[in-house]
Amino acid sequence: MSQTPLQMGLDCLKAGKVDEAIVHLERACEQAPNDYRAFNYLGVAYAQKKLYDRAIGAFNTAVRLRPDAPAVRYNLGLAYEADGLVDRAREEFERALELNPGYENARQALQRLEEEERRQYEGQSCARHTDEPAVGHCSFCHLPVCSECRTVVGGRVYCKSCAAKIK
Repeated sequence: MSQTPLQMGLDCLKAGKVDEAIVHLERACEQAPNDYRAFNYLGVAYAQKKLYDRAIGAFNTAVRLRPDAPAVRYNLGLAYEADGLVDRAREEFERALELNPGYENARQALQRLEEEERRQYEGQSCARHTDEPAVGHCSFCHLPVCSECRTVVGGRVYCKSCAAKIK
């Protein structure tokens, strides 16, 4: 009995043959456009090749097909994080934990993001509220922002004044 493209793609992924896995998984997605697993594993393969835009697209399709799958949300979060969209990553890790409160990988990913953010902005103050610690920086003007000034638009952090210009 011959294997399905999904199974061949998984076998190639496990063997470290990522380029070959992508070929099989793309075929699996074409043949079974409602199978969230095919899109999830395709996203994993793309992410391994550092093709984060493609990975995010594949994971988003998997989420659309199966919004209650915590592993897909977690994988999407990892792709967002690798692509520099930390706030979107955080949202997906949080969603994975809502779906499965015991999902340790998602919990650890959130803790890692929080720790990295603390280290990155340690000792910095908000540009507007100098008595408040910075929790990020504006993606437009690059000034440090506190939790009161921080606004997220399209997965990126902005200060309130820049966010008003973008909206």
